Amino acid sequence: MKKTLLKTMYNFGAFAPFNWANRGNALILMYHRFSREQDSLKVSAAEFESHLEYLEKNHRVLSLSETTNYFQEGKTLPPNAAVITIDDGYKDAYEIAFPLLKKFEMPATVYAITDFLDEKCWLWTDLMRFCMLNTKADAVKIGFGENDFVAANLTDEKQRFETASRLNSRLKKLLNQQKEAKIKEIAEDLQVKIPKLPTKDFAPINWSQAREMDAENVRIESHTVTHPILTNISEKELDFEMQTSKKRLEEVLERRVEHFCYPNGSFNENVRKAAENAGYKSATTTEYGFNNLQTNRFLLKRIDAQSAIENFAQSASGFEAVRQKVKI
Repeated sequence: MKKTLLKTMYNFGAFAPFNWANRGNALILMYHRFSREQDSLKVSAAEFESHLEYLEKNHRVLSLSETTNYFQEGKTLPPNAAVITIDDGYKDAYEIAFPLLKKFEMPATVYAITDFLDEKCWLWTDLMRFCMLNTKADAVKIGFGENDFVAANLTDEKQRFETASRLNSRLKKLLNQQKEAKIKEIAEDLQVKIPKLPTKDFAPINWSQAREMDAENVRIESHTVTHPILTNISEKELDFEMQTSKKRLEEVLERRVEHFCYPNGSFNENVRKAAENAGYKSATTTEYGFNNLQTNRFLLKRIDAQSAIENFAQSASGFEAVRQKVKI
Protein backbone atom coordinates (compact mmCIF):
# COMPACT_ATOMS: atom_id res chain seq x y z
CA MET A 1 0.00 0.00 0.00
CA LYS A 2 1.36 3.45 -0.94
CA LYS A 3 2.74 5.47 1.94
CA THR A 4 0.74 8.60 1.07
CA LEU A 5 -2.55 6.64 1.08
CA LEU A 6 -1.63 4.97 4.36
CA LYS A 7 -0.82 8.31 5.97
CA THR A 8 -4.11 9.78 4.76
CA MET A 9 -6.01 6.81 6.18
CA TYR A 10 -4.26 7.25 9.53
CA ASN A 11 -4.93 11.00 9.64
CA PHE A 12 -8.64 10.44 8.98
CA GLY A 13 -8.99 7.72 11.64
CA ALA A 14 -9.61 4.89 9.15
CA PHE A 15 -8.04 2.31 11.49
CA ALA A 16 -10.46 2.97 14.40
CA PRO A 17 -13.04 0.35 13.29
CA PHE A 18 -10.30 -2.29 13.24
CA ASN A 19 -9.28 -1.40 16.80
CA TRP A 20 -12.91 -1.90 17.80
CA ALA A 21 -13.15 -5.23 15.92
CA ASN A 22 -10.02 -6.50 17.73
CA ARG A 23 -10.98 -5.17 21.17
CA GLY A 24 -11.27 -8.70 22.61
CA ASN A 25 -7.77 -9.72 21.52
CA ALA A 26 -4.39 -9.03 23.08
CA LEU A 27 -1.82 -7.20 20.97
CA ILE A 28 1.81 -8.03 21.81
CA LEU A 29 4.24 -5.60 20.21
CA MET A 30 7.81 -6.55 19.33
CA TYR A 31 10.70 -4.07 19.37
CA HIS A 32 14.46 -4.58 19.01
CA ARG A 33 16.55 -1.43 18.53
CA PHE A 34 16.08 2.28 19.29
CA SER A 35 17.90 5.44 18.21
CA ARG A 36 17.95 9.08 19.22
CA GLU A 37 17.59 10.34 15.65
CA GLN A 38 15.89 8.92 12.56
CA ASP A 39 17.41 5.56 11.56
CA SER A 40 15.95 3.21 8.96
CA LEU A 41 16.99 0.15 11.00
CA LYS A 42 15.79 1.35 14.42
CA VAL A 43 12.81 3.03 16.06
CA SER A 44 13.73 6.62 16.90
CA ALA A 45 12.85 8.27 20.21
CA ALA A 46 10.29 10.49 18.44
CA GLU A 47 8.70 7.51 16.71
CA PHE A 48 8.54 5.49 19.92
CA GLU A 49 6.90 8.41 21.71
CA SER A 50 4.27 8.59 18.95
CA HIS A 51 3.66 4.83 19.39
CA LEU A 52 3.10 5.29 23.12
CA GLU A 53 0.74 8.20 22.49
CA TYR A 54 -1.23 5.99 20.10
CA LEU A 55 -1.37 3.17 22.65
CA GLU A 56 -2.45 5.56 25.40
CA LYS A 57 -5.36 6.70 23.24
CA ASN A 58 -6.42 3.36 21.73
CA HIS A 59 -5.31 0.55 24.05
CA ARG A 60 -4.89 -0.52 27.64
CA VAL A 61 -1.25 -1.43 28.07
CA LEU A 62 -0.78 -4.34 30.46
CA SER A 63 2.29 -6.13 31.73
CA LEU A 64 3.08 -9.47 30.16
CA SER A 65 2.40 -11.17 33.50
CA GLU A 66 -1.05 -9.58 33.80
CA THR A 67 -1.93 -10.66 30.29
CA THR A 68 -0.77 -14.25 30.65
CA ASN A 69 -2.64 -14.50 33.96
CA TYR A 70 -5.84 -13.70 32.06
CA PHE A 71 -5.01 -16.50 29.63
CA GLN A 72 -4.03 -18.94 32.37
CA GLU A 73 -7.18 -18.28 34.42
CA GLY A 74 -9.51 -18.14 31.40
CA LYS A 75 -10.71 -14.65 32.28
CA THR A 76 -11.95 -12.11 29.73
CA LEU A 77 -9.26 -9.64 28.70
CA PRO A 78 -9.76 -5.90 29.18
CA PRO A 79 -10.77 -4.26 25.87
CA ASN A 80 -7.88 -3.55 23.49
CA ALA A 81 -5.22 -5.05 25.75
CA ALA A 82 -1.67 -4.45 24.57
CA VAL A 83 1.77 -5.61 25.74
CA ILE A 84 5.13 -4.04 24.88
CA THR A 85 8.10 -6.39 24.46
CA ILE A 86 11.71 -5.56 23.57
CA ASP A 87 14.06 -8.32 22.45
CA ASP A 88 17.74 -8.90 23.24
CA GLY A 89 18.65 -6.26 25.84
CA TYR A 90 20.60 -3.66 23.87
CA LYS A 91 21.73 -0.56 25.73
CA ASP A 92 19.39 1.67 23.73
CA ALA A 93 16.44 -0.05 25.44
CA TYR A 94 17.67 1.60 28.66
CA GLU A 95 18.88 4.90 27.20
CA ILE A 96 15.95 5.63 24.86
CA ALA A 97 12.93 3.39 25.44
CA PHE A 98 13.03 3.23 29.25
CA PRO A 99 12.68 7.02 29.95
CA LEU A 100 9.70 7.20 27.60
CA LEU A 101 8.03 4.18 29.15
CA LYS A 102 8.40 5.86 32.54
CA LYS A 103 7.01 9.11 31.15
CA PHE A 104 3.86 7.33 29.95
CA GLU A 105 3.81 5.04 33.00
CA MET A 106 3.56 2.00 30.78
CA PRO A 107 4.84 -1.47 31.66
CA ALA A 108 7.02 -3.45 29.27
CA THR A 109 9.14 -6.59 29.05
CA VAL A 110 12.76 -6.81 27.94
CA TYR A 111 13.82 -10.31 26.90
CA ALA A 112 17.50 -10.48 27.87
CA ILE A 113 20.32 -12.73 26.68
CA THR A 114 22.25 -13.44 29.86
CA ASP A 115 25.75 -14.02 28.43
CA PHE A 116 25.27 -10.79 26.43
CA LEU A 117 24.60 -8.87 29.66
CA ASP A 118 27.43 -10.77 31.36
CA GLU A 119 29.79 -9.45 28.64
CA LYS A 120 30.68 -12.99 27.58
CA CYS A 121 29.42 -12.78 24.00
CA TRP A 122 28.15 -10.69 21.14
CA LEU A 123 24.62 -11.13 19.86
CA TRP A 124 25.80 -13.36 17.01
CA THR A 125 23.69 -11.71 14.30
CA ASP A 126 25.64 -8.49 14.97
CA LEU A 127 28.90 -10.19 14.00
CA MET A 128 27.93 -10.14 10.32
CA ARG A 129 26.87 -6.51 10.62
CA PHE A 130 30.22 -5.67 12.20
CA CYS A 131 32.11 -7.61 9.50
CA MET A 132 30.26 -5.94 6.64
CA LEU A 133 30.72 -2.48 8.13
CA ASN A 134 34.42 -2.96 8.82
CA THR A 135 35.76 -4.92 5.86
CA LYS A 136 37.76 -2.96 3.32
CA ALA A 137 36.35 -5.10 0.53
CA ASP A 138 33.96 -3.34 -1.85
CA ALA A 139 32.24 -6.60 -2.84
CA VAL A 140 31.80 -10.10 -1.41
CA LYS A 141 30.99 -13.59 -2.65
CA ILE A 142 30.54 -15.99 0.25
CA GLY A 143 29.79 -19.64 -0.37
CA PHE A 144 27.51 -21.92 1.64
CA GLY A 145 27.87 -25.00 -0.54
CA GLU A 146 27.92 -25.96 -4.18
CA ASN A 147 26.14 -23.29 -6.26
CA ASP A 148 24.98 -21.64 -3.04
CA PHE A 149 26.51 -18.27 -2.24
CA VAL A 150 25.79 -14.70 -1.25
CA ALA A 151 27.26 -12.17 -3.67
CA ALA A 152 26.90 -8.41 -3.20
CA ASN A 153 28.52 -5.04 -3.68
CA LEU A 154 29.41 -3.08 -0.55
CA THR A 155 29.43 0.46 -1.91
CA ASP A 156 27.39 2.05 0.88
CA GLU A 157 26.13 1.37 4.41
CA LYS A 158 22.70 0.30 3.22
CA GLN A 159 24.19 -2.42 1.00
CA ARG A 160 26.44 -3.57 3.84
CA PHE A 161 23.52 -3.99 6.23
CA GLU A 162 21.42 -5.72 3.57
CA THR A 163 24.28 -8.14 2.87
CA ALA A 164 24.66 -8.85 6.59
CA SER A 165 20.93 -9.63 6.73
CA ARG A 166 21.22 -12.03 3.79
CA LEU A 167 24.18 -13.77 5.43
CA ASN A 168 22.37 -14.06 8.75
CA SER A 169 19.42 -15.67 6.97
CA ARG A 170 21.76 -18.36 5.64
CA LEU A 171 23.59 -18.79 8.95
CA LYS A 172 20.30 -19.36 10.79
CA LYS A 173 19.83 -22.57 8.81
CA LEU A 174 23.10 -24.09 10.03
CA LEU A 175 23.64 -26.22 13.11
CA ASN A 176 25.06 -24.11 15.93
CA GLN A 177 28.65 -25.37 15.65
CA GLN A 178 28.59 -24.97 11.87
CA LYS A 179 27.25 -21.45 12.24
CA GLU A 180 30.02 -20.43 14.64
CA ALA A 181 32.69 -21.91 12.36
CA LYS A 182 31.23 -20.13 9.33
CA ILE A 183 31.16 -16.77 11.10
CA LYS A 184 34.84 -17.19 12.01
CA GLU A 185 35.65 -18.17 8.43
CA ILE A 186 33.85 -15.14 6.97
CA ALA A 187 35.58 -12.73 9.37
CA GLU A 188 39.00 -14.18 8.47
CA ASP A 189 38.30 -14.08 4.72
CA LEU A 190 37.23 -10.43 4.99
CA GLN A 191 40.25 -9.64 7.19
CA VAL A 192 38.07 -8.29 9.99
CA LYS A 193 39.24 -8.73 13.56
CA ILE A 194 36.21 -9.02 15.83
CA PRO A 195 36.72 -7.49 19.30
CA LYS A 196 36.09 -9.70 22.31
CA LEU A 197 33.26 -7.45 23.52
CA PRO A 198 30.57 -5.75 21.42
CA THR A 199 31.43 -2.25 20.25
CA LYS A 200 29.36 0.74 21.39
CA ASP A 201 26.76 0.41 18.62
CA PHE A 202 26.06 -3.22 19.59
CA ALA A 203 26.46 -3.03 23.38
CA PRO A 204 24.00 -4.46 25.94
CA ILE A 205 22.50 -2.97 29.06
CA ASN A 206 24.45 -3.80 32.22
CA TRP A 207 23.05 -5.59 35.26
CA SER A 208 22.66 -2.38 37.24
CA GLN A 209 20.50 -0.95 34.47
CA ALA A 210 18.58 -4.24 34.23
CA ARG A 211 17.78 -4.13 37.95
CA GLU A 212 16.70 -0.49 37.69
CA MET A 213 14.39 -1.23 34.76
CA ASP A 214 12.97 -4.31 36.45
CA ALA A 215 12.14 -2.30 39.58
CA GLU A 216 10.36 0.34 37.45
CA ASN A 217 7.89 -2.04 35.77
CA VAL A 218 10.04 -2.81 32.72
CA ARG A 219 10.51 -6.44 33.61
CA ILE A 220 13.55 -8.42 32.50
CA GLU A 221 12.70 -11.89 31.25
CA SER A 222 14.55 -14.71 29.48
CA HIS A 223 15.84 -14.85 25.90
CA THR A 224 18.38 -17.69 26.44
CA VAL A 225 22.05 -17.61 27.42
CA THR A 226 23.64 -17.12 23.98
CA HIS A 227 20.71 -16.63 21.53
CA PRO A 228 21.10 -19.76 19.38
CA ILE A 229 18.47 -20.99 16.96
CA LEU A 230 16.86 -23.46 19.35
CA THR A 231 15.75 -25.87 16.63
CA ASN A 232 19.42 -26.26 15.61
CA ILE A 233 20.88 -27.39 18.93
CA SER A 234 20.88 -30.61 20.94
CA GLU A 235 18.37 -31.38 23.69
CA LYS A 236 21.11 -30.93 26.29
CA GLU A 237 22.02 -27.51 24.88
CA LEU A 238 18.32 -26.59 24.70
CA ASP A 239 17.82 -27.31 28.40
CA PHE A 240 20.99 -25.38 29.23
CA GLU A 241 19.89 -22.29 27.27
CA MET A 242 16.45 -22.18 28.84
CA GLN A 243 17.22 -23.21 32.41
CA THR A 244 20.56 -21.44 32.90
CA SER A 245 19.27 -18.11 31.59
CA LYS A 246 16.31 -18.37 33.96
CA LYS A 247 18.54 -19.15 36.94
CA ARG A 248 20.95 -16.33 36.10
CA LEU A 249 18.18 -13.76 35.85
CA GLU A 250 16.58 -14.95 39.09
CA GLU A 251 19.94 -14.71 40.84
CA VAL A 252 20.44 -11.09 39.76
CA LEU A 253 16.85 -9.85 39.98
CA GLU A 254 16.01 -11.79 43.16
CA ARG A 255 12.59 -12.85 41.92
CA ARG A 256 11.02 -15.59 39.82
CA VAL A 257 11.49 -15.29 36.07
CA GLU A 258 8.43 -16.65 34.30
CA HIS A 259 8.47 -15.62 30.65
CA PHE A 260 10.55 -16.66 27.66
CA CYS A 261 11.11 -15.57 24.06
CA TYR A 262 12.27 -17.95 21.30
CA PRO A 263 15.33 -16.47 19.52
CA ASN A 264 14.43 -15.61 15.93
CA GLY A 265 10.97 -16.95 16.76
CA SER A 266 12.24 -20.43 15.88
CA PHE A 267 10.54 -23.31 17.67
CA ASN A 268 9.11 -26.78 17.21
CA GLU A 269 7.11 -29.00 19.55
CA ASN A 270 10.27 -30.15 21.35
CA VAL A 271 11.34 -26.55 21.96
CA ARG A 272 7.85 -25.58 23.13
CA LYS A 273 7.81 -28.44 25.63
CA ALA A 274 11.28 -27.50 26.87
CA ALA A 275 10.05 -23.97 27.66
CA GLU A 276 7.14 -25.36 29.62
CA ASN A 277 9.30 -27.91 31.43
CA ALA A 278 11.82 -25.20 32.38
CA GLY A 279 9.14 -23.57 34.51
CA TYR A 280 8.11 -20.63 32.34
CA LYS A 281 4.50 -19.43 32.23
CA SER A 282 4.63 -18.18 28.66
CA ALA A 283 6.78 -17.97 25.53
CA THR A 284 6.54 -15.54 22.62
CA THR A 285 7.16 -16.21 18.95
CA THR A 286 7.61 -13.86 15.98
CA GLU A 287 4.49 -15.23 14.30
CA TYR A 288 2.28 -12.33 13.19
CA GLY A 289 -1.09 -11.94 14.86
CA PHE A 290 -3.20 -11.21 17.92
CA ASN A 291 -3.86 -13.44 20.94
CA ASN A 292 -6.99 -14.56 22.76
CA LEU A 293 -8.02 -17.07 25.41
CA GLN A 294 -7.64 -19.91 22.92
CA THR A 295 -4.01 -19.03 22.16
CA ASN A 296 -1.41 -21.42 23.59
CA ARG A 297 0.57 -19.48 26.21
CA PHE A 298 3.80 -20.96 24.83
CA LEU A 299 3.01 -19.88 21.27
CA LEU A 300 2.08 -16.25 21.79
CA LYS A 301 1.99 -14.20 18.58
CA ARG A 302 3.49 -10.75 18.21
CA ILE A 303 3.34 -7.83 15.81
CA ASP A 304 6.52 -6.08 14.73
CA ALA A 305 6.36 -2.40 15.72
CA GLN A 306 6.92 -0.53 12.47
CA SER A 307 8.67 2.83 12.88
CA ALA A 308 6.36 5.25 11.04
CA ILE A 309 3.19 5.90 13.03
CA GLU A 310 0.87 5.16 10.10
CA ASN A 311 2.54 1.75 9.61
CA PHE A 312 2.44 1.14 13.34
CA ALA A 313 -1.29 1.93 13.49
CA GLN A 314 -1.95 -0.19 10.42
CA SER A 315 -0.54 -3.26 12.17
CA ALA A 316 -1.56 -2.51 15.76
CA SER A 317 -5.20 -1.90 14.83
CA GLY A 318 -5.55 -5.18 12.97
CA PHE A 319 -6.02 -3.51 9.58
CA GLU A 320 -2.88 -5.17 8.23
CA ALA A 321 -4.17 -8.62 9.21
CA VAL A 322 -7.37 -8.00 7.27
CA ARG A 323 -5.45 -6.52 4.33
CA GLN A 324 -3.31 -9.64 4.09
CA LYS A 325 -6.36 -11.89 4.10
CA VAL A 326 -8.18 -10.06 1.34
CA LYS A 327 -4.97 -9.00 -0.44
CA ILE A 328 -5.77 -5.29 -0.60
